[in-house]
Amino acid sequence: MIQLNGEILTLIDETAKKTAEQTTIELKRQNLIVKGKQTPFQKTETLLYNVPHFKKAIKDKEDQIKEIREIGLRGKSKSITTFSGNSGLLEVKSEAEKAEEKIEMIEFSIATTRRFIKIIEDAVASLRDDDYYELIALRYFEGKTQEQIAEFFDRDVSTVNRNKNRLINLLQIRLFSDEVIQYIFMS
Repeated sequence: MIQLNGEILTLIDETAKKTAEQTTIELKRQNLIVKGKQTPFQKTETLLYNVPHFKKAIKDKEDQIKEIREIGLRGKSKSITTFSGNSGLLEVKSEAEKAEEKIEMIEFSIATTRRFIKIIEDAVASLRDDDYYELIALRYFEGKTQEQIAEFFDRDVSTVNRNKNRLINLLQIRLFSDEVIQYIFMS
């Protein structure tokens, strides 16, 4: 076992810290790190990857509404009564009213999610004339690998990757135009 004296350990420690600092600076310069926040490009990819999950969430919420309509709210004792103040008067809500309020909240959530999905789908649809349009669905909605997509297009992986990045750059402008402008000027 080699024993190192204090000067050598200090030199190693300082070198490691300096290397970490320089690496961080270079990653930030290449826009691979942005102050702990996602870049518009990364946000666009995150949205695209999550479209299938958003759709599944809508389906789950629709199932929840169906369940409430069929069997009522679950997990609540029928003996508990809710009182709410309304200009000094107490109002007792029935189970049916509570269920309807819950359904309205879920429906509002579904409508909001559908609006966001439509915004994303409209942005993607704006690329439909692009030769690599199908790449977006293959990669983000169907989860295909770059190799599978390259085979689909009969191109090499680097061509697929370059075109994916190009399409994401176009989509990020449609989805996050203000942030993209700010990001460009702040870099």
